[in-house]
Amino acid sequence: MKILYVITSTETGGAEKALLNLVRFMMGENAVRVVSLKPLGAVAAELKQAGAEVKTLDMHWYNQSRIIQRIAAEITAFQPDIVHAMLFRGIEYTRVASAGKKLKLVTTPHFDLSKKSFVFRWTDRLLKDLDTLTVAESFSTARYLVEKQKYAKDKVYLLPNGADARVFFPDKSLRERMRREHGYQADQPVFICVGRLAPVKDPLTLLQAFRNLRRTNLSARLIYLGEGPERAKMMTYIQENQLEPAVQLEGEQTDVNAWLNMADVFVLPSVEESLPLALLEALRVGLPCIVSRVGDMPLWVEHGKNGFVFTPGDITLLSCFLAEAAQSASRRIEMGENSRAISERITATSPQYQHLYQQLITGSFHVKTSH
Repeated sequence: MKILYVITSTETGGAEKALLNLVRFMMGENAVRVVSLKPLGAVAAELKQAGAEVKTLDMHWYNQSRIIQRIAAEITAFQPDIVHAMLFRGIEYTRVASAGKKLKLVTTPHFDLSKKSFVFRWTDRLLKDLDTLTVAESFSTARYLVEKQKYAKDKVYLLPNGADARVFFPDKSLRERMRREHGYQADQPVFICVGRLAPVKDPLTLLQAFRNLRRTNLSARLIYLGEGPERAKMMTYIQENQLEPAVQLEGEQTDVNAWLNMADVFVLPSVEESLPLALLEALRVGLPCIVSRVGDMPLWVEHGKNGFVFTPGDITLLSCFLAEAAQSASRRIEMGENSRAISERITATSPQYQHLYQQLITGSFHVKTSH
């Protein structure tokens, strides 16, 4: 089977990480090519290291009009059995490029369309019927596509994101080693956020809430893993509020499991999400999770059981939950055990995609709907 993946970007993000995991799996039995609309990023380097063929269309704001033709040329040259597009521009441009061609087009949004502009939503609704199948990575996405975007029920398949239990797991020895290396005491409360330093992740709200926590708990620490356009603003805020000893911006890291094991609590204050991989990875490691009430996150974080859920942008409420998590190690341990139990619901998605592709090619795939 020949599979062509088209994605907007290969920078580090949830959709890009999902693509990386999927391509690594598919390369075992299939011919795979990845096309990134934008210049190649960190995930592209990992894909190449794994042996995948990766190309960029070098898209910028001034040359987007040519991108559709170039995607069409890639399809003609590669002659794939399956074209799988991800992220908004990757999906919409590939839809147009595939029009009139007899191929199987699969799309996976990996973003919350309800938060996009009217023009984006209108464009998506106009082109949606060009898909052979839309795979929704979260329940909230599937429901929005069917109810609001008027996708046909029999062309939307729910396959939630997954996190590999072989890669993300609790490891006490790893925790001890990481704490020694970074100078943290065994009982020091450490919070961690994994995600792009971008407005959609709202890192400044977390910084403000953490500053409030530090007024009563000077031993608390906060770690950010990720890069993005908000780094300069965050650095300024950290310096202005004398948070340098307590907040670490560690950039992009390859061994996220090690960093999660070093931490006590995972925090994700996003204003927009579908079902973030970072949350599922934290659940696998067994961390209590403090998350905003967006996307599918409240379905995985049961308030008061394995973490806390707050309204996006609510600094006061987030401050209170950080304080509650910081003050009781026994409560953190109990919540962490509940996260591990909840993580058993996470499934492996890549083998399911392999089966789905094969069924699409043979014409035996059907989405079950209730009437």
